[in-house]
Amino acid sequence: MRDHLNRGRLGLTFALASSLLGACTSGGTGDTGAKTGTAGSQAGTAGASGTVGSAGTMGGSAGAQSTAGAGAAGAQGSAGVGGAAGASGGAGGTAGAGGTAGAQGTAGAGTAGATGTAGGGAGGTGTHVVRSIGCGMTPPVTQVLKTFVKYTETVANVPAVWMPRQYWVWLPDNYNANHPYPTVFVAPGCGGSGDMSIPIQNASGSDAIVVGLDYSSKATGRDCFNSEMYPDPEQNYIEATVEAVENAFCVDTSHQFIEGFSSGSWMAYLEGCVDSGPGGLFAGQGNATGNWQGSLPLTACKGPIAYMGSHNNPDPQAYNSYPGGRDNVLKLNGCTSPPVTTPYDPGPMVKPPNAGVTISCVQYMGCKAPTVFCTTTGLGHNDQVTTGISTYGFWKFWTSLP
Repeated sequence: MRDHLNRGRLGLTFALASSLLGACTSGGTGDTGAKTGTAGSQAGTAGASGTVGSAGTMGGSAGAQSTAGAGAAGAQGSAGVGGAAGASGGAGGTAGAGGTAGAQGTAGAGTAGATGTAGGGAGGTGTHVVRSIGCGMTPPVTQVLKTFVKYTETVANVPAVWMPRQYWVWLPDNYNANHPYPTVFVAPGCGGSGDMSIPIQNASGSDAIVVGLDYSSKATGRDCFNSEMYPDPEQNYIEATVEAVENAFCVDTSHQFIEGFSSGSWMAYLEGCVDSGPGGLFAGQGNATGNWQGSLPLTACKGPIAYMGSHNNPDPQAYNSYPGGRDNVLKLNGCTSPPVTTPYDPGPMVKPPNAGVTISCVQYMGCKAPTVFCTTTGLGHNDQVTTGISTYGFWKFWTSLP
């Protein structure tokens, strides 16, 4: 267990506000024999052996031409680079009196070796991969591939009402227990569920494990994550869930990401702050709407963290009518102030779902970690699934990280 998962926060004071702050949710054979020599008065002497053909770039070159009559076969051409050896040149023609030399055997047309295709299975998003404890372990018998399966856990160091929690795990169809996978933790909006949240698996496909997070209605008093205060017991829950997944499945712990919508986006901002940076749990975050806890200070952050956010303008939810969370990330990542931006291409799968929607994405300059933000119009309070930003856009951004 990593040290930062062992922090105890007994004695936290939790004053849950009664108002709802977050709305939901890839040699041919050489020709045989030479021609028969024409008639002559005297048999030609045996021709000397052909010299060895030099290596061809794709196939072996032919053996040199034998001299007259009954010439020995040209020696086999050396193997071409990446291809099979050319076949031996055929023997010179049978001697005839005063016969002319047997014709040279044609070079074996060595076919080039095919380029090796990439190894199958998911790879880490970058060159740096760190295997979790769960690598090599057989998944639980209840875990079905390409299906969200629910798990329960008891969270430590929080008041009793916050201890029982649940989460969901989705494994790709080619899951290999000895291959470390990038892993995405997804937090839904109010009224949502971890198994029916932002479908990042549509973009990641066979290349990632997906973990769905669930809020605790019993603890918060409503169908949302807690977003009122810091310290926040949700941090203990997310850290416990990360540890449980790392222990049971083969995770690339250097490429774990968290994203969320609305109430879930608050959790992504929380974890992007407190569990990021060198040695942190998350290498990147994605935010579809949502905001930053008012009581969460930048001094609590470990950052910087790779960040891609999105927000519709305007948003009917008054508490996040414009993305204050993004502005805090700009400070956390030490971006140029005042902000300097350049257009950012979120990929071909990100596009307006209809003529009434616009999308504009920019990347901020001078940041200690990649920082991207997309503004949409015509969507209202939205999870950005129909635009592809929170699925294909976020996945393209994360897989570009080292």
